[in-house]
Amino acid sequence: SLSEMALRGGSSLLRSLARLTNSHAAVSSRLSSGNTRQQVDFGFLTHNKSVILGDIRLFSTSPRAYNVATELSEALKHEIDAEKDLEAQQPAASPNMFPGFTVTTKDAEVRLTKKHGNENILVVFNVNHSVEIGEEFEDPNNAPSPVALPPFSIEITKGDERLCFHLELVEAEQAGEYDFQVEEFYIAPAVKGTDEDVPSHVYATSGKYIDATIQELLYVRYLEERGFDGEFLKNLVAFASSHEHKLYINLLNKMKAFIAN
Repeated sequence: SLSEMALRGGSSLLRSLARLTNSHAAVSSRLSSGNTRQQVDFGFLTHNKSVILGDIRLFSTSPRAYNVATELSEALKHEIDAEKDLEAQQPAASPNMFPGFTVTTKDAEVRLTKKHGNENILVVFNVNHSVEIGEEFEDPNNAPSPVALPPFSIEITKGDERLCFHLELVEAEQAGEYDFQVEEFYIAPAVKGTDEDVPSHVYATSGKYIDATIQELLYVRYLEERGFDGEFLKNLVAFASSHEHKLYINLLNKMKAFIAN
């Protein structure tokens, strides 16, 4: 489906599950910091290590806490408070970020629709695994707020056909600016009913290998005429970042409720 294709090539992100095992004091110290998410160091999972002596497997005898629900719930509470504090400092996602588009969300999926002359335009992106936190920031307290760069699709339907682009968001040289790379494009039959799948026999070509003149006319001017310019990309990143952060907090709340039951 179009929604699944919009996920293609998305960046993977290991959520910061490790930090939930930290002491309450360590968690509380981050409440006033910027980014609380960081990559996981799996080295702390010593209780899963084992050694083999002869034919006998010896598992680690490190002490285990079999009932950590209370401690984990408290750690989650601190993490939720920290993320809400960060959320309050960021602009909230709003449909007004996309003038002329109708915006609908279903959990991680976001859809933008509008008409352009005799064309129906659809944009789809999914914020799952869209946040990449750089490893170069050794101190997570000094790391910038997470930014979501989800891959997205554009469909331009006219008559019984649709011109489809699959794109990757990239950071531009100027801070706070964004650009896109066309991963592939193709023309497919228009959607009929609720079936958005593109038939497997439809030919698609890489967006990386195309005549420079066509690239300028198709990727830049053609899409800009339909509203896909630098301002649209900045708004997409801002919306996706806010929406992803909201869903992350919601997930933490669900985890806390699940563990407490």
